[in-house]
Amino acid sequence: MRPQRRNRNRGLCIGGCWPVLVWLVFLNACWAETVTLHLRNGDRVTGEMLSLDTDSVTITNRLLGKLAVPVAQVERLERKAAAQEAVKPAAVPSPTAPATNAPSAVPAARAATTNPPPAQAAQPVPVAKPAAAAAAKPLPAQAPPVKPKPPKHWALDAQIGLDLQYNQNERQLYYGRAKWTYGKDRFRSIVDYLANYGKTDGILSANDMNGSVSVELDVDKSKRIFLFNAAGAGYNEIRKIDLSYDDSFGTGYKLITRTNLTLSADVGVNYQKQHFSDGTSKDYGAFRLGELMSWKISPKWFLDEKFEFYPRFTDFGEYRMRFESNLRYLLSNSLNLNFTVIDQYDTQPAPAVAKNDLLLRATLGIKF
Repeated sequence: MRPQRRNRNRGLCIGGCWPVLVWLVFLNACWAETVTLHLRNGDRVTGEMLSLDTDSVTITNRLLGKLAVPVAQVERLERKAAAQEAVKPAAVPSPTAPATNAPSAVPAARAATTNPPPAQAAQPVPVAKPAAAAAAKPLPAQAPPVKPKPPKHWALDAQIGLDLQYNQNERQLYYGRAKWTYGKDRFRSIVDYLANYGKTDGILSANDMNGSVSVELDVDKSKRIFLFNAAGAGYNEIRKIDLSYDDSFGTGYKLITRTNLTLSADVGVNYQKQHFSDGTSKDYGAFRLGELMSWKISPKWFLDEKFEFYPRFTDFGEYRMRFESNLRYLLSNSLNLNFTVIDQYDTQPAPAVAKNDLLLRATLGIKF
């Protein structure tokens, strides 16, 4: 009787323990299975799966070690047994490839799952570096874009000169000039100041000062037609003028507007009043005809020229005129050498004064 009991107990143990053995074998097959995780960012991670639950998939390989990947980042899971890795990639049909009569690779994968090969036959597949690691690399430093300098709307040009002579005759002449220009959009303004002083053999030979202010405003879109107003005042002791002031206004047109050459002409009316040293005074009304030219001969040489003609209303045979020309040579960006010619002519000067006044000079200029 006792041997029968032993056989019966042994049968019960075998009959009640076989589900547990099957479960252990199944778990061992799953944990040893090689899988490839296709992530949503386009990367792939391959390794042996350790566990799978609703939150994450845990795998391990020789490069990354144990790695838990959230399920939310996994697009799909591809099971790859060691036997399936030996299959050529051409045998696996592409999702977009046309259907063929080739046998599907899925049964082979299932067969490999049930009969796993020896562990030493499985070779780990190199894992691509995650995109996050590549993105973490610092980008090469780039120089910030260079901002263009804002346009300069004003300019100041100051000139000084002298003429000294010491022999049988002594002469000391000093002259200076300051010219300030401003321009923005359609508006322009020019302020010009000129002074001369000198003696020859102790006798006063030059003592005059003149200043002028002119403004211009373009009235059309092409910026060729403009309105202007110019006023000036000064004195000249040699020409016996204690005070002289005048005002002109009119319209002009830019005949040439090239990058290296500009030419404009204007027409208008002028009023002038002069007080002489003998106590008399005169006032005149006249037409105005003007011309202005600026020419950039070369990167170093510049030429500008200005002409004004005033025929008087009372008699067109009576007039005054003024001509000025400046030839400039750039010694540097801010230093220049100037050669100037100024000729003034008046048919009705003060008593005992010549009608023509010519000035030739060379000055050293500084531009700001």
